[in-house]
Amino acid sequence: MPASALADVDAAASRAALAKYDDTPERRRLRDTVVPGLGRSWTEVVFLSPVHPHAVWRAWREITGRERAPMDFWAIPADDLPVGTVVLDRTSTRTGEPIDPREVTPFVPSGHRAALSTTAANRSWLEDCARRKVSGAWFHGIPHVLAPGAVPLRRARVISWSDPPERSAR
Repeated sequence: MPASALADVDAAASRAALAKYDDTPERRRLRDTVVPGLGRSWTEVVFLSPVHPHAVWRAWREITGRERAPMDFWAIPADDLPVGTVVLDRTSTRTGEPIDPREVTPFVPSGHRAALSTTAANRSWLEDCARRKVSGAWFHGIPHVLAPGAVPLRRARVISWSDPPERSAR
């Protein structure tokens, strides 16, 4: 469910989810950024990745020679995403700026398969993080799949980013 709806279920989890936007002025503005075509703010959508989490984990290991601890993700069938789901690929605007409507396209579930390698922008971000000896924002530089409202988990599977896609398919 979106971070904004989490308050009705778990107030502490909601506060923690929203607190991650308090670290910079740009990220504070991000909370209220409206997603064109959805008419919902950043905290009123569910964020999904079109890239398999293992691709990011593997890129980090290739760049640094170190493995990240296992972290779990939901693998949700594309056909289960709500009508109105979109893809945001920020190419002309930056965090905290209004999103250019041209950066938002409809998500087409038919035939969608998670990418098994990360994007060049994400790899560059991870390289920069490694140089600076910091970590985080693992999916920076990867388009966001944004679902308007809650996403059903009835057919979803839990996968770890440390497991290759062929192992997590089981």
